[in-house]
Amino acid sequence: MLNNNISINPNNNLSSNVVNKPKVNTEIPFSPVDPKRVTQTPREEAQSQVKQDLFHYHPDSVFQRFIKSLQNSPILSEAAKKLLLNKQFINSNIVRDPLLKGIFETFLNSIEMDDREMLNFLKFQQESYTKFQGDFFQELRNILVNNPNNKDFKILLRNFLRTYDCYVSLEETNKSISSALKNIERNIPEILRNPLREMTEKLVFIRQSAETDLDILKNEILPFIGRYISKMNDFGVVRDYVSLLVHNLIRLEYALESNFSYDLENLLEYIKYNFNMEDKEVESLKMSLINTFEKASTAKNTSMESFLTLIKKGALDSENPVTKALMGEMTDSLLFSQNINIPLMHMFLPLNYKGMFMFSEIWIGKEENEGNKKKSPMDYEPAYKVFITFDIQNLGYFESVLKLRGTKLSLNVSVPTTLSSYREKIKKDLAEILIKNGIIVEDVSVEECIKVRKFNEVFSNLAERKKIVDVTI
Repeated sequence: MLNNNISINPNNNLSSNVVNKPKVNTEIPFSPVDPKRVTQTPREEAQSQVKQDLFHYHPDSVFQRFIKSLQNSPILSEAAKKLLLNKQFINSNIVRDPLLKGIFETFLNSIEMDDREMLNFLKFQQESYTKFQGDFFQELRNILVNNPNNKDFKILLRNFLRTYDCYVSLEETNKSISSALKNIERNIPEILRNPLREMTEKLVFIRQSAETDLDILKNEILPFIGRYISKMNDFGVVRDYVSLLVHNLIRLEYALESNFSYDLENLLEYIKYNFNMEDKEVESLKMSLINTFEKASTAKNTSMESFLTLIKKGALDSENPVTKALMGEMTDSLLFSQNINIPLMHMFLPLNYKGMFMFSEIWIGKEENEGNKKKSPMDYEPAYKVFITFDIQNLGYFESVLKLRGTKLSLNVSVPTTLSSYREKIKKDLAEILIKNGIIVEDVSVEECIKVRKFNEVFSNLAERKKIVDVTI
C-alpha cells in the first residue's frame, strides 16, 4: 500500500549558501482550494479515530459527518426492548397514556405470530425494501449479468430506473412539494403570501394533473419566488426550501406518464432487437412489470402497520415526554438504517411467540474476498454475511454472525451469561439442525456475549470509502 504522503526530491542540489538559493515565488497562481470541499489526510490522533480505523477524512466531509452520526445514532433494539420487555416502562408510560393505550394493545395482538406469520413478516420487509423487486427486475438483472460490457443497455436501463423510481414515488413527491410551498409561504413577507397562496391553490396533486401542476410550478410559482429572492436578497430559509422545491420539480417531470412510457418503450425495443427476444416474450416482460407495480401498491402487513402507527402517534401526538422521546429514537433509527451510505439490508421482528416477547434485528450484506475478485463474472460465487441480534424475555440478549457462500456456512453465536454453561450443547444442536437442512457447516462457534455490538462493528465493507476521494457537495 502506498503511503499517503508523497515526498518529492528536486533534481538540482541546492547549496546551503543562502545567497545562491533561488528566490521562492510566494504568489499563488490559482485560487486556494477550500479544505472543506475535499478529502484530506488528518493527523493521526488515536482518540479521534473509530475503533475500526475508519475513514481518515476531513471532519467536514459528507462521509465523515455520516460516520459521526453513525456512532451517535440510536439503537432500535434498545428502544424496542423498553417497549416490549420493560414492564415498568410500559405500565408507567404506555398504559397510562390515553392516546397510546389502545394502539399499543392492537400492536401487541398484531405481533402474536406463528412460524409462518414470522416468515411472512420478514418477506414483506424484504420485498418492500426496494422498488425494484419482482420478475420484471429480476429479468433485467439476468440480462445485465450476462452482458456486463453492454454500455448502451446500461444507459437505457439507468434512464428507465430513474424514471420508474420517480413514477412510483409521485405521491411522496407531491407531498414534499406541498410541504415546501407551505414553508416558503410561512417565511416570506405577509404582503406576498396571498398572491403565492392563489397560485398554489391551482395545484391538484394527483397523477392525472401532474403535467398541469408542473406547468404552474415552472411558469408561475418558481418565477414569483425567484423575483422575491432576487429583489430582497433572501438567502436564508426560503432559498433552502426553493432548492428542495426544484429537486422535486425535476422528479415530478420524470414522473410524467409520457416520460415513463418513452423510457420503458426504448428499453423494451433495445432488449427485443439486441437480445433476440420475440414479441411474445417482450409482451410477457411488460405484463410482469404491470403485475409487479400492482402487487407492490396493494401489499399490506397488519403487524408492520400497527408497529409504525404506534411509533408515529407516540412521536407526534403523545403528551408524555418520555414516550415521545422513545418513539422519536425509534423513528430516527429506522430512518437512519435506510441511509445511502449503508450498503446493507435491514429487517426487524417484534414478536409475541406463545406469550413470550422478543425483538430481533437482521442486517444482511455481501461479503467480498480476494479470491472472488480474481474470478471472471461467470465464475463469481456470491457470499453473504448476516448479523442477527435478538433479545428474548427472561433469557437475555443473543448475537449471531453467519457467513454463507453457496451452501457452505460458518456460524458464530454469542449467548447471554446465564446460558454460557450450555455452550457445547448449543453448538452441537445447531450443527445438527444445519446438517439436517442440507447446509455444509464449515465452522460453528458459541461464546459468551460480553459486549453488545452495532452493525458497523461487524460489517467491514462500510470502510470501502477509505479508498475513494470524498467531497462535500
